[in-house]
Amino acid sequence: MEFLKPIIQRIDKELSQLDLPQNPASLYDPQRYILSTGGKRFRPALTLMACGLCGEDPEKALPAALAVEMLHNFTLIHDDMMDQADSRRSFATVHKKWDTSVAILSGDSLYTEALWQLQNLDPAIDFRAMNRCFLEGIRAVCEGQALDMEFETRNDVRLGEYITMIQGKTGGLISAALQMGGIAAGCGADRLAKLHHLGMSLGIGFQMQDDWLDVVADQTKFGKQTGGDIREGKKTCILLSAMERCNKEEIIWLQNCLEKKPMPDEDVLDIIGLFERTGALEETKNEFLGYYRQALDDLDAFDPSSHKEDLTRLLETLMMRDY
Repeated sequence: MEFLKPIIQRIDKELSQLDLPQNPASLYDPQRYILSTGGKRFRPALTLMACGLCGEDPEKALPAALAVEMLHNFTLIHDDMMDQADSRRSFATVHKKWDTSVAILSGDSLYTEALWQLQNLDPAIDFRAMNRCFLEGIRAVCEGQALDMEFETRNDVRLGEYITMIQGKTGGLISAALQMGGIAAGCGADRLAKLHHLGMSLGIGFQMQDDWLDVVADQTKFGKQTGGDIREGKKTCILLSAMERCNKEEIIWLQNCLEKKPMPDEDVLDIIGLFERTGALEETKNEFLGYYRQALDDLDAFDPSSHKEDLTRLLETLMMRDY
């Protein structure tokens, strides 16, 4: 995403210059590590672009953008532990490079550092509104993650429940990122509501696409093991869509496969084959593209600007991502 390079470089520069203490090294080295492993940085970019979209200099939203990115990385540290993932962005996960105790504590500390970033906001910005939006986003992420975990032991999850789950797990922070940019710009309730809806459309589409990429993406590009969600028994939109199309014997076979820990590679490949035969992969692609189009429609409510152009290009680029 060449057009976003200046924004991403600005965020990376600030992250590299964070005044994190040197000691205890076991607390702060893992934070520096995960922040240095890259990532798309599109959540903090959304915060800066939303501020510009609402007519203010994006620099006003920089502390909020950094808080969003640091919070996102905090969730990744803990998410990787819960998923028992060995790699993230083609790097060893924090709990693998160090250990679980270090990962828990450094993740908690990174969450605190995210909150500290909000202390650097311009005094003219409504801090209470900003803090409330941020905390609502955190709550939504935690609720979504809890539902995701509960779904792993249930065989009766419906697609509607899945949508509710990703509205929190993914949509919560993306929506908060956009609204925080709007708050930094001094937006009123109406425009903040539009940013919220835009964020939810984007978040749902992004997570559905992520579920799809977990199955179809090149592992070397995606940075995660192919079929990782299948191995973990996650109730993704692809799995739920496939189960709605399966006959009784196929459902029993599928449920038996999902109970195997660890799941054999041949079972993973057979399940992916089932996804293809039932049309679940194609339906999921159509679904996430539809949510992205809704996000583009939501963006139409804002006045023309270079920031609106950048957000449009970002959405169009995300629609076509392959990792």
